[in-house]
Amino acid sequence: METRLETMRRLVRSMLGLAMVALLSACVTVNIYFPAAAAQKLADQVVEQVYRAAEKGKVDVQEKGTAPTDASPSSPSARGQSSAALAPSAWVRPRASSPWWERSAGAVANTVFTTVSGTAEAAADLNASSPGVVAARAELESLAAQMQPYFVSGAVGYTSAGLVAVHDADAVSLAQRAALPSLVSSYNRALDNLYQQIADANGHPEWKAQIQETFAQAWIRKAPPGYWYQTAGGSWQRK
Repeated sequence: METRLETMRRLVRSMLGLAMVALLSACVTVNIYFPAAAAQKLADQVVEQVYRAAEKGKVDVQEKGTAPTDASPSSPSARGQSSAALAPSAWVRPRASSPWWERSAGAVANTVFTTVSGTAEAAADLNASSPGVVAARAELESLAAQMQPYFVSGAVGYTSAGLVAVHDADAVSLAQRAALPSLVSSYNRALDNLYQQIADANGHPEWKAQIQETFAQAWIRKAPPGYWYQTAGGSWQRK
């Protein structure tokens, strides 16, 4: 007849196996999750900064080299905020006097909870401090200053795809009109590069389309009054 000790050992082994399966499944699920809220937060910050650079007509060097503090999960302030935001662990550490099977099961449960929580925390923010992202933002700000007269005049506007298109080339002088196609192409390359750099910096190149979609909404939502933008249907509207 199976003893009580053997029964408990078999139970603990089963629990360990199930816990490991749950751990792996949870990690995979969280890792592929696109943090939409964090992406929107980052997009709003970058868009506002680019619009400010365009209005000033120059790039603020100090501002250019500084990534948003709350968009980088590696910064000390972000780590502190994320840690503080985490709820207390739902798992209770077993007492030292508890039976060995309770201590083992508790240890596994705590490991699962800590790992999944840590992964979820890492996905709560997007890294915007990589050299590629910083360089992409700097290039975009510089080009935005050159694009400012075209946006103000209505010669160009943002599309629903997060890029720029010509709206009315006759709204600017002949000299400006000649430089417009090349400038629009350069600006769109800079935009596309920014979206890809953010996705790459966060270890998910496949997020590029979702990041671009998030930025597309931010460019239009935060555009200054008078700017033109193109709807998904192709029609132009003025802010």
